[in-house]
Amino acid sequence: MKISIIRIACYCFIILLTVTGCSGLKTSSNTTGVTPDENISVEPTNHNERQNGVEEIIEEKLNILIKADEELKDGITVLYQAYFNGENPVFVQTGEDLIATTKRDGFSFHPKIEATYLWNSILLPVSDYPEVKEFINFSISIDGQQVLADEGLLIFPEGITDQAGNPFTINQPYHRVISTYGPSTAFIYAIGAGDRLVSASYLGARDPLGAAVMEKIDPRFPALMGDDYFSQDEFNIEQAAILEPDLIVTSARTAWLETAAQLDIPVFLYDAETIDRLKEAMLLTGQIFGPHAYAKSEAWVSYFESVMNKISTETSDIPEDERLRVLFTGTQPLRVASGDMFQTAIIELAGGVSVSVELNGYWNDVDLEQIAIWDPDLIIVPPYGGASVEAITESPEWQILNAVQSGRVYQMPKLVVPWDTPAPDSVLGIIWMANLYNPELQSLDCAEEAQYFYNTFYNYQVTQEELSAICSYE
Repeated sequence: MKISIIRIACYCFIILLTVTGCSGLKTSSNTTGVTPDENISVEPTNHNERQNGVEEIIEEKLNILIKADEELKDGITVLYQAYFNGENPVFVQTGEDLIATTKRDGFSFHPKIEATYLWNSILLPVSDYPEVKEFINFSISIDGQQVLADEGLLIFPEGITDQAGNPFTINQPYHRVISTYGPSTAFIYAIGAGDRLVSASYLGARDPLGAAVMEKIDPRFPALMGDDYFSQDEFNIEQAAILEPDLIVTSARTAWLETAAQLDIPVFLYDAETIDRLKEAMLLTGQIFGPHAYAKSEAWVSYFESVMNKISTETSDIPEDERLRVLFTGTQPLRVASGDMFQTAIIELAGGVSVSVELNGYWNDVDLEQIAIWDPDLIIVPPYGGASVEAITESPEWQILNAVQSGRVYQMPKLVVPWDTPAPDSVLGIIWMANLYNPELQSLDCAEEAQYFYNTFYNYQVTQEELSAICSYE
């Protein structure tokens, strides 16, 4: 490997200090408790082919050489000093191990997440030294954010409102968060801030399979499950005080907001029952939790929109009267989704038509006569609340429907979060439904997209067995 002139000069200087007994450089990197993000965009140059002699002598004496835009050097310096116990970084023009620069524009269909440590400022690894990735992960972690905020270098957005229309001020990086609403928990994990939760409500994690996967995603899950203390209807103020949160997130339909106000802790409200509101919820969550979280939220929105555009293009030639007519039922077979609900929105995005679109409000109770009048082409049941395909297909009364007679009753999948809910995972529900409605038109493979999604947004390597189960129609 070629060694740059600057790096040789650094090596020689360090050897001189070592010989005279004056070297003050660290011999190993800090191992502060940082949760690594395995999915930051990394395109390193392989520096494993080391030369003998000088480079071997100083290998553990030199940490990271950094090429940085001039206006970014102050931020890099405070991060470096915090991580490497007071050492100053060495800034170079060539031979760098790490680049600090402004954010690059544009996403591919499968966006890569760049390590964003300040708004619109990113870290790009050049070498494959372990210290480089460790420093990057520190810089985008809550500890790194706090260092930057303490120095006045990380300023959070002003003038945002929650999804109930309340003004919300971000005063600091949030370290300890209670989430009493399943979708908000999913937003927090998807933008990489799950390590900040101290208690949470989880969608789809009450059954053994969902709980087992959630524990693999976050080993703290059993201790974090807060159902005994917090829900949309109940809020145990004594337990909340014990947990010492600096932020509470919940649904706009939550009943206990006046009770929680006694704690004088910021509360952020979610209401993401439409596609636009779902995208808004993701971006707001990113803003709340900092630059790297916002970069992940932007990547998710870009991916979601790319998926929607592709499906829309592939189904655009299907006339309205030839699109499959879909009934989405609830936890009981005669409970159906209204036209105001998220389930109706994703049915339409996938290329179908909801037969219950004229209904208003939330879940509606109807009779079988009404469903027979609708005469859906297929029926989808949710993967929660005890709902099952068999409750419909094994009922004699439901045999009057063509969809039942032809075996076109399906259960929406989930890994943990159900794919029909207003949460990040719903993008996979749309892909799954699009392939169900018009398999001959779809170029998106459910298993490939699920693998990308969970690896990128949950930092979870989904297994082949799990992929087979969640992308099945049986």
